[in-house]
Amino acid sequence: MGQEERNVKWLLAISLIMLPVSTFLGLMLQSTYYYPRRQPTILEVVEFYLNRIDILFLIVTVTTATLTISGFGNKDLMYKASVYLFIISMILLFASVLQLLFTYPWTS
Repeated sequence: MGQEERNVKWLLAISLIMLPVSTFLGLMLQSTYYYPRRQPTILEVVEFYLNRIDILFLIVTVTTATLTISGFGNKDLMYKASVYLFIISMILLFASVLQLLFTYPWTS
């Protein structure tokens, strides 16, 4: 087993762990209730879509990592795609967590 295959297995494991975490963050962002009811701000809309895009990137990362491990397609291309998609999804997850820390009522 080569180094690339071990790397992809770790990417797959971490992505499968972070997928429910990102989904939970999305549910937590969505379940904030306001009294009286008001329209969401632009920042709230951005963080909503940012989280949804992060979940999609994690799903695509899991898919490409699985295809890499199974040997489907060009192995080098699938490896690079898995790594880049993983990096993008972790950046989006980090941005979601930062927004959650700095934009909600317990900080104001």
